[in-house]
Amino acid sequence: MSLLEAGDGLSPLDFSLKKGENSPLFKRFKGFIRKKGLLGPDPSVLVALSGGPDSVCLLHLFYLLSLSRKIDLQAAHLHHGLRGKEADRDAEFSRKICQVNSIPFHLAHRKVATFAQERRMNLQEAARGLRYRFLKDVARREGIKLIATAHTSDDQAEELLLRFIRGSALEGLSGIRAKRKDGIIRPLLFAEKDEILRHLDTYNIPFVTDSSNLASKYTRNRLRQSLIPVIKKEFNPSVTATLSRTAFLLQDDEDVLAEFACRAFKEALVIPKAPCLDKKDGFVALSIETLRNWKPAIQRRVILMALEAAGVERSKILADHLLRIQHIAETKLPSGIYSLPGGFCALRIYSHLVVTKKGFFDEMHLKSGNEWLYEVKAPGIFSLPGPLGTVSIDTGLGLDIKRDKINELSKSGYPRPVYMDAQKISFPIQLRLKRPGDRFRPFGAKAELKLKDFFISRNIPKIVREFIPLVVRDQEIAAVCGVEVGHYFRVGDGAALEVRWNPPRPLKAVLSLSGG
Repeated sequence: MSLLEAGDGLSPLDFSLKKGENSPLFKRFKGFIRKKGLLGPDPSVLVALSGGPDSVCLLHLFYLLSLSRKIDLQAAHLHHGLRGKEADRDAEFSRKICQVNSIPFHLAHRKVATFAQERRMNLQEAARGLRYRFLKDVARREGIKLIATAHTSDDQAEELLLRFIRGSALEGLSGIRAKRKDGIIRPLLFAEKDEILRHLDTYNIPFVTDSSNLASKYTRNRLRQSLIPVIKKEFNPSVTATLSRTAFLLQDDEDVLAEFACRAFKEALVIPKAPCLDKKDGFVALSIETLRNWKPAIQRRVILMALEAAGVERSKILADHLLRIQHIAETKLPSGIYSLPGGFCALRIYSHLVVTKKGFFDEMHLKSGNEWLYEVKAPGIFSLPGPLGTVSIDTGLGLDIKRDKINELSKSGYPRPVYMDAQKISFPIQLRLKRPGDRFRPFGAKAELKLKDFFISRNIPKIVREFIPLVVRDQEIAAVCGVEVGHYFRVGDGAALEVRWNPPRPLKAVLSLSGG
């Protein structure tokens, strides 16, 4: 019975006054937990308690289970600060029902509306994020291993329909999992709302009702109030059970495909294996050749794993994103770019597929410019404008280096050291970025090339060409830093000048994927 309907005659809150061990719902609850392996030995569980029928039922079922099995049972409620006195009532009801039944209770207040506005999120998304953060903080502080939420098969059906409408891939269509890797469990996924209400009514257990669940401005509410009733009436009266069963079947299929995808991801991953990057850079690179060894269904899962590894929020990744990135990998074009949610992008860099933060390259473009020119009068280390790193010019290491040693050092990947004949490159020299009309004669070439054609011949990705510093002597490009020395300035038998460019890590990672 809802407290909103009960007036002054509130139902007793004490679970111990009620029976329930023989409840059909409780029997199915225990069977579902056992089948899905939701609880380990000596479990500790934090119930997310809103005060509504689903979460109260979940708390009651765990209470019944704790009578015959040792369980460290606690509950937590987050006051969202959105519904005024109604929200105060929910928090007080949740506190009291736990107090009466000697269940440790945790309460916190958050300003969801402010949080949502600051981060440009909708209220439901912001509330969900803050709620899970709060629950995890409590669980961590109390040493609790599992967080139980009261998702039902109705929630599963709604989620499946929403994801289908929005264009989710098969992994998304698998719906809500009974157990997540982060310790969140959903022990009521087997139960429909009607079963839960019957259980509460049978044992006269009170609950509160959230009026926002009736608001038609929320997509999920409109689906629940409009679409599902039509489907039940016109097509399938058991649609909730059907969709819930479908989700569990798809989860089994997805688990098998995920095993293959994990293997394929490890095989195709090029970076962050490379030492030039770490996870905080938000950069992941895959070998397209290796990726093509797998069927399309596995390819898309590998791409999804790459997006997640780079930091793209899972909930924002749609099937269309995966298909478009897959197309970039399949095409014969050596380059391509596709924007992703959260400021990320997918890049085709010749034989590699890269997921990275698009903002890094935008920032470089804004801060570096292409009009600067450094007059270098002597060897040293020079900081470049914007986030372009440094260039070091050194004669000390090259005095006795012979051509064969230079050739050996120059076979390393990009960006690599460049060596010039010290007698042909007398100071002052200049450092600058490329300009329209630039031409360059590479090592061993018979004539000059357009700088653009040189970059293409060396497989230098288009996205980084404008950020590569050039060494210039008397208007002639003597070297392309990190890539190659000009033919005229190649090392002879005398002293050598070493030029090393140390770009920022994302730029260095992109260059490392280039072919020589």
